[in-house]
Amino acid sequence: MASTTTWGDAEGRRRDILRSAEKLLAESGYAGLTMRAIAAGAGVSSGTLYQYFDGKEDVFVALLGGRLESLATTLDGLDRGVGIAGLCKEILPQVREIWRLFGRSAQQWQAKVLAGGPRGKRAVASAAVFRGMTRALERALRETAAASGQTLVDHPAMAYWVWDSLIGLADDLVHGGSLQARISTSRLVDFAAAAVERGIVAMP
Repeated sequence: MASTTTWGDAEGRRRDILRSAEKLLAESGYAGLTMRAIAAGAGVSSGTLYQYFDGKEDVFVALLGGRLESLATTLDGLDRGVGIAGLCKEILPQVREIWRLFGRSAQQWQAKVLAGGPRGKRAVASAAVFRGMTRALERALRETAAASGQTLVDHPAMAYWVWDSLIGLADDLVHGGSLQARISTSRLVDFAAAAVERGIVAMP
């Protein structure tokens, strides 16, 4: 695929590279995410690609980081009047897409990155972006609860538990588990969102 980005447009070139990588990831998973294939899809040489990224681990971090940052932006901009269950439903499409693209590849990426030591720059960078997203999630949850006159449980694991719950729901949506039990997607989402709300609202 030939790139249409003009010479000297570094940001455009980086976008071309990330679009190519995301397409490969969606089609073939982490194993298909090779620097040669990324370069070919972006219409650049391997040498040009290495001017932007050290390796496919770095590309993976950039892709995931971009999705998490986009989710944090969504969380910051959501109407606080939608309620806790409504907030979960609003962000679920983005969570589902994150899991569809990165879920099956995360363990392979992590194993490769952590092989270089748990304090490697890639592990640190990805952890920082994830923490930023969970802070946005907790802020949105607490502000949304306050708008409805609710108080959330005071526990440092609260936002992480909500995230894990949404990831579990996203996994079902990606793989259609509930449909095999003849439970519609809408019924599953309604039940799960209400369950999350019940699980984090403090008892009066």
